[in-house]
Amino acid sequence: MVAAIGTGAIPVPNRRLVGDVPRPTLRSLPAFGKSIDLRWKTPADVLHATVTRTAEGVLIETGGTSVRVGMRSWPMPLPRRGGGGERERMVCPRCDASRDALHWVDGVWCCRGRGCGNLSHASRHRQRYCTAIARRARLRRKLIRTTPGSLQARRLREQIRREGKAMLAHAREQRSQ
Repeated sequence: MVAAIGTGAIPVPNRRLVGDVPRPTLRSLPAFGKSIDLRWKTPADVLHATVTRTAEGVLIETGGTSVRVGMRSWPMPLPRRGGGGERERMVCPRCDASRDALHWVDGVWCCRGRGCGNLSHASRHRQRYCTAIARRARLRRKLIRTTPGSLQARRLREQIRREGKAMLAHAREQRSQ
């Protein structure tokens, strides 16, 4: 079924979504020399992984396989209020990219990059079937912040009317197909 305005259906995205696959993030990693057990409930079953931080990086054991993930770190510039510190990120075992999270895709740990895990965020697929909806919503939010009787408010109202007509034309086109 093709999604149309008011049907409540969403179009099928051409890529898998980040929220659909398990992922250990940089914040969920244990302290040096310690390990933690992570569990995710996936549609197929429960995924269990043991994550251990070692001197070489991070060791992720899933089922009978284990993957060693390197860590990259570099010094951060000093902010105005003191501090500085060091930035640390995981290295993708498949494409060698620096990432804050790795994802379990098709039985391997990888990043969400196009050539690696091919994942995208759900917001990238929202309202792709009719872009006039998103444009109209942005214009309405902009209209709220303007003075009611100003020239800019009149211009925004006209743009909103134009986007509304585009939405209706798109709906008629979808209905006729």
